[in-house]
Amino acid sequence: MLTQDQAQDIRTRNDALAAWVDSIRGKNRWASDKPEDKPASVPDVTNDERSALEVFDFCQTPPLSYFLYVNEKDRTATTWTGDVLGQVHFGREFRDNFGGRRVPVTIHTINGLTYHGTYFKSSGNYARIRQSKKKA
Repeated sequence: MLTQDQAQDIRTRNDALAAWVDSIRGKNRWASDKPEDKPASVPDVTNDERSALEVFDFCQTPPLSYFLYVNEKDRTATTWTGDVLGQVHFGREFRDNFGGRRVPVTIHTINGLTYHGTYFKSSGNYARIRQSKKKA
């Protein structure tokens, strides 16, 4: 896990990069940023660094609700790059009104809290979860 100083460094670089991208947005609010167009003074942030910062924030300030990815084979909840956020316990699969498959999940996370939510199995490998009202 990151230290406070490492997290602050990544956050500062990410904010500078986001500010530059915002400065090149067009009238339609889209930004097309090519690596060769980026000035040397604007820092880079890798996806692995962003994911590590996401894990750090998840542990330091636990959210009430969250969007994450589910790896059914390993029974883990992860960030979009695959950093583990917790262990998943699956409920019984059901079909929604449109034929999609959903599974209720309980996730015991690395921040020590329990979350409940829905794993949208037929739409991809993501879940929307909320913090449990009961203490772990």
